[in-house]
Amino acid sequence: MMDLGQINRWRDLASKIAAAFCVIALLGLVDGLLVHFREPANLVKVLPGASVEINGELTDEAHNVEDLTFNSDSNQLQVTFEALHKGYFLGGDMWRGRLNVGPGIAPGEYSLSVIPRRTITARKAPAFRIIVFPEALSLQKSSTSLIRRWFGFSAFYVSAGCLPGILLAFGAVYWLSGKREALLAASGRAEIYRVHQTEQGIEISFGLGRDQGLEEGTRLNLFDKKGQSLGTVEARSVTAGDAKALVAEEQGVRPGYWLSKVS
Repeated sequence: MMDLGQINRWRDLASKIAAAFCVIALLGLVDGLLVHFREPANLVKVLPGASVEINGELTDEAHNVEDLTFNSDSNQLQVTFEALHKGYFLGGDMWRGRLNVGPGIAPGEYSLSVIPRRTITARKAPAFRIIVFPEALSLQKSSTSLIRRWFGFSAFYVSAGCLPGILLAFGAVYWLSGKREALLAASGRAEIYRVHQTEQGIEISFGLGRDQGLEEGTRLNLFDKKGQSLGTVEARSVTAGDAKALVAEEQGVRPGYWLSKVS
């Protein structure tokens, strides 16, 4: 069975691991989201033989996918229109489809425009810039996502992969904190977990109660995190496993300070 020192060390380590996973997950999320701001929406990067999803603005003359067609400067680029939908951010009407790239296309930059079959006005959606790379490594190195550029996979996979580690680490912190509170309570001590300003004064809450022999009016020694004595307090509002007390403002009590029963 672990003693209090071991529990404190393991809890601190679990807290640091949880914090590290959270930072990595956040960085992955930011890296993945910034791709949409670093590259224009009409830029598509592909390899020969690829089939990728594309989205575009729906013009006023088109009301369903059958009203759409396309033209490009290569017969190796073909679009299959699948459905209409609302835009994710501005909520405008958009179409969704797949860009199919022929295996014989030469690497380089191409243009592709999606237009209504019947054009009444001169307004057109912006043309797509299609960049075809000769092989997968050059496509990877062109990514504006640092994670995809260095490791070859989506930054969102990093964030998702951190989730089990975050849950396990925080679960360990919670479990070890419970063990720590039980050990402290068994020795007549408890950590202050809440400091609250009330009309009567500064109220503290801690994990000692009737189960540990406390009653209203019981005197307790008050210590800071370094173990220095700050005087005594009197227990009030005692329940089975918790109690409250009032402290003086000059004692400067914070969560993490602790109490022990007066011998």
